[in-house]
Amino acid sequence: MLYIILYTTLCTKLYTTLYIILYTTLYITLCTKLYTKLYIKLYTKLCTKLCIKLYIKLCIKLCIKLYTKLCIKLYIKLYTKLCIKLYKALYEALYIEALHKALREALHKALREALHTEALHKALHKAFVYTRDTLLSGPRYIPNSLYTCLCQVYPLYTPR
Repeated sequence: MLYIILYTTLCTKLYTTLYIILYTTLYITLCTKLYTKLYIKLYTKLCTKLCIKLYIKLCIKLCIKLYTKLCIKLYIKLYTKLCIKLYKALYEALYIEALHKALREALHKALREALHTEALHKALHKAFVYTRDTLLSGPRYIPNSLYTCLCQVYPLYTPR
């Protein structure tokens, strides 16, 4: 009986220690291998796919929003500045051209009137000199209306 007790205790001790050693080593190696394989397959593949999809979606949305906002703001600013500058330049050019045209027309009118007046003065002076010379050679009768008119004009057109 002692033999049986010793045998059972010894066997149980040996069996439990061997069982624990074998079980732990097998369990650890199998679990680590299985865990690493599953981790690699599941985590890396699934997470990278999910992360890439989410990253791409978020980046595209953010980039599109930021790009459109920035482009619209820059476009509006540049467009308004350019339009204002062009409007001012065009307004100034048209204003200067209108002033130039008005001055040219006024100068042309004044010059035409001056030349017309000078031509009339020359014609009147020639007519007066001709009539004076012809009147002095002939009888000296001058009607009253022409006499008063000529007396007023004569001092202006006497040769100097």
